[in-house]
Amino acid sequence: MTNGDAAGGEEEGPRRGRPRSEARRAAILEAAGDLMLEGGLKAATVEAIAARAGVGKATVYKWWPSRGAVALEGFMVRAADSWSLPEHTSAPEALRILAVAAVRLFTRSPSGQLMRALTADAQSQPELSRALREQWLGPRRAVAAELIRQGMSRGELRADLDVEITLDLIFAPVYYRLLYGHAELTEDFAERMVDQVLAGAAPPA
Repeated sequence: MTNGDAAGGEEEGPRRGRPRSEARRAAILEAAGDLMLEGGLKAATVEAIAARAGVGKATVYKWWPSRGAVALEGFMVRAADSWSLPEHTSAPEALRILAVAAVRLFTRSPSGQLMRALTADAQSQPELSRALREQWLGPRRAVAAELIRQGMSRGELRADLDVEITLDLIFAPVYYRLLYGHAELTEDFAERMVDQVLAGAAPPA
């Protein structure tokens, strides 16, 4: 078996290489997520992530092409609970849960402030902008898009919905209030907003 951490210059036995490699990857993500929540992207340097995870910088770069990629994935792992759903949930209810969970994540932890800072920095940093789309928005939109498609196939939602537009209608208002602060971002707002969107997305009686 190929040495799982050869890039870091350390030798490992063939049987222990994979588990140790996976443990180090998890440690890197944990360190990146913690640093992001503690001090944002400025704190989550490759040097700081590697030092906290107890690995060399080469080990970090073995799995991620840039600081933005590992930092955002670490943050995404820390926020994974905000995208967990109960089993056998209908598509409308699941979308409501996800919207409320996003508000809860942004208002009950440093994640909201961090997301505002990342969005601002992404306007002048193409690499960060790409990482934000690929590591944060992309996976979340994919989950919600599949829920919408399932709802359409089960007759819970209109069969002629535009999935991408429906996604924007449900989640864009959350980010709009988060970034501009023109009105309070609350869970009640998220529930009422989703209910209005789903009223137009409901199948004909």
